Amino acid sequence: MSEFLSQIVNALLLGCTYTLVAIGFSLFFGVLDVVVFCSGDIAIFGAFALMGAYMIIATTGLINLPLVVIILLLLVISCVLCAILGLLTYLFSIKPFEDAPPLMPLLSTIALGIVIREGVGLFFPKGRNPQPFPELIPLGSIGGNAAFSFRNIFILAVTVVILIFLFTFLKKTKMGISMQAIAQNRELAYMTGINLRSTVTFTFVLGGILLSIAGFLIGSYSGVLRFDAGSMYGIKGFSAAVVGGLRSIYGAIAGGMLLGFIEVFVSGWFPNGASYASAIAFVVVVIFMVVKPEGILGEKTVEKV
Repeated sequence: MSEFLSQIVNALLLGCTYTLVAIGFSLFFGVLDVVVFCSGDIAIFGAFALMGAYMIIATTGLINLPLVVIILLLLVISCVLCAILGLLTYLFSIKPFEDAPPLMPLLSTIALGIVIREGVGLFFPKGRNPQPFPELIPLGSIGGNAAFSFRNIFILAVTVVILIFLFTFLKKTKMGISMQAIAQNRELAYMTGINLRSTVTFTFVLGGILLSIAGFLIGSYSGVLRFDAGSMYGIKGFSAAVVGGLRSIYGAIAGGMLLGFIEVFVSGWFPNGASYASAIAFVVVVIFMVVKPEGILGEKTVEKV
């Protein structure tokens, strides 16, 4: 029973990392109909930025600050850098191709992802080697149960807080409502007076911040990061968004959790399952694309003639 519980918790944790990356894809696609394939690389860049900031803090008196202050300081640094990177992604990798065929911005973001990951590998100290992520969460657990370790609870709690904030922002703020309006009908949103340019720009800043937090959770979950991990997390996040419905935030959650549960339970229940868990997850993605191309919670589009 305890092993089964551990697998459920592990699946939730992995699903949380996929979910936040998938939400980044959904936000970007919602306002521009563009798949920003460097989203996973932005998340891993954020994780490495946090590790770099921690290395600097560790050599100064700031390391004596309370742990909560250190974590918040690291998150602020990472979020600011990823927000800037998200903005630059839009300005230099997508905006110049707004009137070009859809394939052009897609290829541009793929190329940018390569630049980001190679930049991390080149400029981070020993960046091409696997890097241990700082153990910022205290060791220990509730009731001595490893499934309820402080790290696990922290990852789940942060994900829930981020989702609550995001849903509140989208439903209660003018900018959030504008983002949803553009995602539903870009032309109608423009006719109602919504500033498309500023809304799209803000979306990429917000997406960069969310991906930064995703990178933090990925590092906390895995414990070790590679500079090129963004490519795989990008593929997994995009797959989760497609399975759930590319324009749906709820769909991104459903898709991320589904992929997380598939990978964990295939790894745990089948002999040598870890070696092909990702392959099984991608097979499920392909099945969904064939059977329900709009996704679990996506809306079916009807072409009018």
